[in-house]
Amino acid sequence: MKILRGLLTFLLPVLLLAVSSFGQEDERDAERRFRFLLSRSDELRKQSDAMNSQTSHAAEARFHAQEHRLENGYRHFLNDHPLHTRAMVAYGDFLSDQEREDEAMKWWQKAIQVDPQEAYAYNDIANFYGHNGRAADALKLYDKAIALEPTEPIFRFNWATTCVSFRNESHAVYGWDKDDIFRRSLDQFRRARDLDPQNFDLATAYAETFYMMPKPDWDTAYAAWNYCLTQPFDESQKQLVYMHLARVSIKRERYGDARQWTSKMSADNPVRRTLERQIAEKSRQSNATGEQR
Repeated sequence: MKILRGLLTFLLPVLLLAVSSFGQEDERDAERRFRFLLSRSDELRKQSDAMNSQTSHAAEARFHAQEHRLENGYRHFLNDHPLHTRAMVAYGDFLSDQEREDEAMKWWQKAIQVDPQEAYAYNDIANFYGHNGRAADALKLYDKAIALEPTEPIFRFNWATTCVSFRNESHAVYGWDKDDIFRRSLDQFRRARDLDPQNFDLATAYAETFYMMPKPDWDTAYAAWNYCLTQPFDESQKQLVYMHLARVSIKRERYGDARQWTSKMSADNPVRRTLERQIAEKSRQSNATGEQR
């Protein structure tokens, strides 16, 4: 008995360590499986965006087969990990991409039931509400998501987009007037950009908002578009920034700057010729006004 008790005393810590190590390994495996599902979702989303009327029936069939396999993958994963809220949200996103919104909503709601702190579920439900006539409810849920994850830029971007797009609902929720709505939305667009400083889409979203402002600060808008030149972009995006810098320069009555930016645009770009005519006309008007004074 002494030998048996001694053996158990020796083996028990070893067994506990083995169980603990197995649990850690299983958790790592689960994370790898989940990351694989996310990467497949991203790949299929890109494929879907690239499909058009010219896509062959065979290519469409292969795509739908991949969708079916991915859906099975999510279902197997959630069967193995029924409390994995991030997977619930991701599976809901997958269903939403297929326009199966009712099913998606059930998974987002289930994620919140399991974990009321699951910020991405609140964001996704808010997206659904915003697209289906419930902007006021969407704003409140975006507020919840931002409070839970204040460093997630997409929540602030979504809130600002909804706030400025549905000004009546924004006024009803917050009591702000039009100027306040635009000012606060602009601030959230800027915060979203600053939280992800290498995101071209967020940077341009902030810069474009100045065109919507009742009383835009064109100097700040100019700085915002200049900031976009620090982003990783392709040639078409660079041309877009040059165009906006020229337009904002015209708004600032800095016609020399406007000419500089239009000169960087492609020679065959029809917008360049339109801007050059505007610059010439505005310059003549400005000179005539100066001479009258």
